[in-house]
Amino acid sequence: MRARPLSSLNLLRAFEAAARLGSFKQAADELCITASAVSQQVKTLEEQLNVLLFDRQPRGISLTAAGQRYATDILPHLAAISEATARVQQAQERRLLRVTMMPPLASRIVLPRLADFQNRHPGIELRVDTSVRDQDLQQRQTDLAIRYGMPPWPGCAHEKLADLFIQAICPPAVAAAFDLLARPLNLVRAPLVHMTERPDSWPRFFAQLGLGTPTPAAEFFVNDYPAAIEAAESLGAALAVLPLEKVLIDSGRVTAIGPQLGPLPEAMHAVMLTEKQDDPAIRAFLGWLREQLSAL
Repeated sequence: MRARPLSSLNLLRAFEAAARLGSFKQAADELCITASAVSQQVKTLEEQLNVLLFDRQPRGISLTAAGQRYATDILPHLAAISEATARVQQAQERRLLRVTMMPPLASRIVLPRLADFQNRHPGIELRVDTSVRDQDLQQRQTDLAIRYGMPPWPGCAHEKLADLFIQAICPPAVAAAFDLLARPLNLVRAPLVHMTERPDSWPRFFAQLGLGTPTPAAEFFVNDYPAAIEAAESLGAALAVLPLEKVLIDSGRVTAIGPQLGPLPEAMHAVMLTEKQDDPAIRAFLGWLREQLSAL
């Protein structure tokens, strides 16, 4: 089947503007060309279609019946083309912001609220990296890092986002079995979840509370902090960083035991290259993140 030729988009734009505005002159003003150019483009389109689209009178123009039908048929398609073009241009203009952070911050706070950030800042495309290794800011692998620790970070600027505290958490069943809400000191006998990456965490915690050496009913060993928090939902007590795990505690999936210890010497910081301190996308994200942390 032979393909039907399509009219030039410029001809269709001239017809659309003239049909919508009822004037070659007004169409010319909108398209930033002359009225005679609009008239000529419409005439060329009429010749291609072999149909009269406008009645031309001394006092102006009006659509013919054929012109009215044609306008009704093509105007929605031209509008769709304009909208699609605008979406593509808008997508190209969006600013890419690459942020690296530890998994707990991403999973508890950032990702569940990501739609809110995107709704507020549609011009920023946020890409979140949750790898546990530090990304090299100097190598431009990322724009912003949210890190736990103590400054300085060589060659970088930093801003403190939140103090951090430590609190023991455990499954509700363990809390009930050892009566931990009424007698939090019973924690020394409860099953404990250890992090092999931080073997001194529990000894330091008990020492700070003056509780001495624990005699746990059972001990479980996992590699890192995310695994320890996951184990605290079913196996035994783990040490949680607040305010990050407040969402988990509030959900009832774990029970908080005893006092919070802190603030820790290490805090949550935003780290970026000095030259990027005033970057609008970074400022927008940090303002939003501070708001989320304050709500906790």
